Amino acid sequence: MSTYQRKTPLKNDCAIEKALHVISGKWKPAILSTLLQHNLRLKDIQQGLPEASKRALTQQLGEMLNDGLIHKKDFDVYPKRTEYSITPLGSKLVIVFESLTEFGENL
Repeated sequence: MSTYQRKTPLKNDCAIEKALHVISGKWKPAILSTLLQHNLRLKDIQQGLPEASKRALTQQLGEMLNDGLIHKKDFDVYPKRTEYSITPLGSKLVIVFESLTEFGENL
């Protein structure tokens, strides 16, 4: 699977740019805001975002896993069950999402 590659390097000295890079993506804000409330399986995420393809969601989830925002737990059951949850790092986004919500409501 190919993923988007930046054309210009990320400025490591700009904390805001690094933060926006990690949470930006077509479905990341919706996925993160839901996972901040409760753990979900991919099936549940798909139901909440029916316009998103499974491939796009899987890609976004993979990026968030690599960035340490979410955790993936595979259960040893049949049929296979996987659940996504927010990590301690990801939970720090609560205040960010609250501020963005307030900002958006005032537009």
